Amino acid sequence: MLALLAVAPTVAAAQGSGFTVTGIAAEAAAETATAARERAIAGGLRSAWMALVAREAPGSEARLGAVSGDELERLVESYEVENERVGNTRYAATLTVNFRPDRVRSLLATAPARTPAGRVEVVAPLSGVSDWVEIRRRLSNAPAVAGYEILALSRREARLALALPGGAAGAAALEQAGLRLTDGPSGPTLTLSPGT
Repeated sequence: MLALLAVAPTVAAAQGSGFTVTGIAAEAAAETATAARERAIAGGLRSAWMALVAREAPGSEARLGAVSGDELERLVESYEVENERVGNTRYAATLTVNFRPDRVRSLLATAPARTPAGRVEVVAPLSGVSDWVEIRRRLSNAPAVAGYEILALSRREARLALALPGGAAGAAALEQAGLRLTDGPSGPTLTLSPGT
């Protein structure tokens, strides 16, 4: 059974820093005020869970958001109700929800890793040091590239994470900087455009 906290917000914050979701609107109508409250709280807890998943495992909302009501109850450690408004058939409140860190971590560990939006990991084959110097020069001069990180570097290849805020459009704009991004056998491949 879920515990209802009626304590100061500082206590709630101490119980779950990264696993606490605040400011969740819970509102519902039903035949009675009690039924409306139950429906609103249930919907608010699910909204809080979706907000936590969106924050901690973006891109997994559809899969992880579909947890059963029983599983959701096991994930919630406690919740606090604020700004409660009760009518004959309506209920509204704002919730602060504390999730159980161990259970949340366990469930999120099953979520596939997601590359942040605009970040593209590439392999750049190198025939020598001059290729690497030229790729770096062109990346630095490419308006489509907000930055890059060197993940690995050897004599034969460089593995880079490019920040391309424009996504696919940004990748197309690399051509203007004399770089070509293609699909290679081990993922996106960055090469110097021929003739430039």
